[in-house]
Amino acid sequence: MAKISKATLSKLFYRLEKSYTAGIDLHTALQRESEQGSPTYRNIMQSIASRVCRGDSFSDSISALSDDFPPLVQAVVKAGEQGGRLEESFRRLSQHYNSLVQFRRNLLARMAWPMFELAMAVVVVGVMILILGFILESADIPAIDWFGFGLSVFGNFALYCFIVLTLLSAAALLIFGSMWGWFGELPMKIARRIPLIGKTIECLALSRFAWTMSVAENAGMRPQETTKLALEATQNFYFTNQIEPIRNSLDQGRSIHDSLASTSVFPRDFLMYVDNGEIAGELAETLDRVSKDLQEQAENNLKTITTIGFVITFLFTAVVVGAAVILLFQKVYIEQIQSFSRF
Repeated sequence: MAKISKATLSKLFYRLEKSYTAGIDLHTALQRESEQGSPTYRNIMQSIASRVCRGDSFSDSISALSDDFPPLVQAVVKAGEQGGRLEESFRRLSQHYNSLVQFRRNLLARMAWPMFELAMAVVVVGVMILILGFILESADIPAIDWFGFGLSVFGNFALYCFIVLTLLSAAALLIFGSMWGWFGELPMKIARRIPLIGKTIECLALSRFAWTMSVAENAGMRPQETTKLALEATQNFYFTNQIEPIRNSLDQGRSIHDSLASTSVFPRDFLMYVDNGEIAGELAETLDRVSKDLQEQAENNLKTITTIGFVITFLFTAVVVGAAVILLFQKVYIEQIQSFSRF
């Protein structure tokens, strides 16, 4: 995993572009970078500056530190040097990582309140189990048996905590396992059938694919390298699992559109844009526009999802609290009246 964050990469390549445009030689610009930031960042920049000073190319210097930089950075910088467009490579990389940072910030901002609300709902339910249990016990009234197992107040609370932790662990396992390919393509195949959620996941992956492919294509990279980087950028095993089939198809002389279509994992409308871009000779420009459209669509879907999540969480909390009030009323009032009526 790369040691340099996306935000740092965005700033790095922005400063390198400005320095390069101003006529400052690359070694001087890198030496300046080695004088700021975290100790890890300074060490990495110092190592690169030293290699450049010895006569190594910038791309070779970065490749020597392949564990510190994402594959996209290494490939685009190399393509920029070979094509005499290093300044443009810096600009594209800066824009790319800045776009990723901004999208992540917007995503976290939109998800923050629903997640906070859900966490508070879980806490409220747990506290309610304890408090109602103590209130009833203090009044010499049997506590509410929430799960029907005849447990004590602390027993019900412990079981509730166990259920919550189990669900959280299962969700984390599903999310990270799907990202790392533990379950193959099955999770994505299921998710794509879920209204709104599946489409949002697909839009996010395809947006990263289109953006990365646009950057790599504009830098003059070979189709095999371009599609490999773009598929890796999706961060979705459903798409990264197609790297070898697509590479083999391209090696046979087929077009990018035909190679992507042969996998049956890309939507028809996306393939149409790729086909039109190849025919017009404007694949990079076309995918750049498509990426922005897909990201905008994903953001709109996320707004809808967060709104639905807010409503569902609110209703869940209201139902639980309402049920607790009804059970408390039944225990404290109705059952007491029934017990007195028997005498």
